[in-house]
Amino acid sequence: MTTVQIPVQAAPSVLGGPPDLQRERLAALRAGLLSEQAAAVSPAVGRALEMADAYLFLALGYLGHTDELFPGESAPEAPPP
Repeated sequence: MTTVQIPVQAAPSVLGGPPDLQRERLAALRAGLLSEQAAAVSPAVGRALEMADAYLFLALGYLGHTDELFPGESAPEAPPP
């Protein structure tokens, strides 16, 4: 029986580029999206932009972004004793 060695090739990055740069671009995009959502001309447009923000936030999470999606909704932390 003959053993064949298959050369190992470096696979391209799964993320498609430097994650830090993409995270910065997406964070800037999210800021613009939130301002558009605030200026939405109808509740339907506002809701659609809110959904887009949720998906954009999910993408940011994949890249290590740690902000909260809805900052005011988490329970306040108890003060230290």
